[in-house]
Amino acid sequence: MEQADQAEAEPRKSSGRLILDAAQQASDLAVREFALMKVELDKISRTVAILCSFFGGGVALLCCGAFLFLVAAVKFLVWLIGSEVLGVVIVAMPFIIIAAGLGYWGASKMLSIGH
Repeated sequence: MEQADQAEAEPRKSSGRLILDAAQQASDLAVREFALMKVELDKISRTVAILCSFFGGGVALLCCGAFLFLVAAVKFLVWLIGSEVLGVVIVAMPFIIIAAGLGYWGASKMLSIGH
């Protein structure tokens, strides 16, 4: 009953006025949605920047650790064998083999594309 009394108390709005009110409310909603999107994108970009800095630091530490491991392997082989040149060659040999294999594979792929 209360709703019926309220409906009778409010003056009836014309269709044009209802459309105008709907357009205004839609405009307000769109402005609020864009503001919310901006806030969310700012938070996402901050999170991605922090994540990238963590991964970048991790990669840098991993590279330094791998380099120190290779230096330690060379020093160990120098101590074991007595020849620094032979120690360097032994430690570098897997990398030389991998580089040669990748070079051969890349050259064969480039040549196969040309035919």
